[in-house]
Amino acid sequence: MAKEKGMSVRDVVLEMVKDKKCGYTRTDVDPQPIPSDGNVKWRSNRDGGFGHTGPCEVYIDDKMVAHGDNCEEDFPGGGDESNKPSIIPVDYSSCSGKCTLSLYWLAFQNEQWQAYVNCIPLQGSGSATQAKPSAGGSAGGEQPPSTEGEAKGGSSNEEDKAPEAETQSKDGSSSKGENSPEPASPPPATAPSTGNGSPSSETQETKCKAPARRLRLKVLAD
Repeated sequence: MAKEKGMSVRDVVLEMVKDKKCGYTRTDVDPQPIPSDGNVKWRSNRDGGFGHTGPCEVYIDDKMVAHGDNCEEDFPGGGDESNKPSIIPVDYSSCSGKCTLSLYWLAFQNEQWQAYVNCIPLQGSGSATQAKPSAGGSAGGEQPPSTEGEAKGGSSNEEDKAPEAETQSKDGSSSKGENSPEPASPPPATAPSTGNGSPSSETQETKCKAPARRLRLKVLAD
C-alpha cells in the first residue's frame, strides 16, 4: 500500500501516530555512543525479536539507512523470553557529531495494524557497516580452522607415534618366531622310537648279537 501511494513506512507510521513522532520514547536524554558493531538491536517488551509480520525502516535523522519488507523474516530474532533481539545492519556514516536514530515498524495483526516508533539520540562519528550479523559469525569462524589445524597437528603426531608402536609389536612377534623353533626341535629326538631312526639302532644291535647267537649254536651242536 505504501508503494502504491508513494509513501515510505515512516510516512504511514507518522500519519497513524500524529503528534507521537517518537512514540513513547524520549529524545531529551543523554545521547548514546554509536554502536561499534554497526547494528541496531530491536528487543520486544517480551525479550524477543520482531514478533509480527510487517515492514520496518531505520533512519538517521532524515536518511533511510535500513529497510525490510517483512522484518520478522528479514531480521529474525528469538521468541518471547529468548533474550535474542532482532539485529539490523545499519550504515552510521551519515552521523557525525549528534544525530537521532529512529525505527518505524508496521505490525500487521488481523484487521488492525500496530505502529511502533522508537527514537534514540546518538553522538559520535559513525562509519559504514562493514559486515552483516551473519558475516560476524563467519569472522568468528576464522578461529575454528586454526583449532582444526592444531587438532590435525595432534593427530599427525599420534600417527607418527603409531608406526613406532607397530614396529615394536612387529619386532616382538619376530623375536617370538625365532624362539619357537627351539622348543619344536626336541620332538624329533623322541620320534626315533617309532620313526625311521629305530631300524638303524636295531640293525646295530643285531650285528653285535649275531656272533653270540652263532657261538651258542655251535656249543650245543658239539
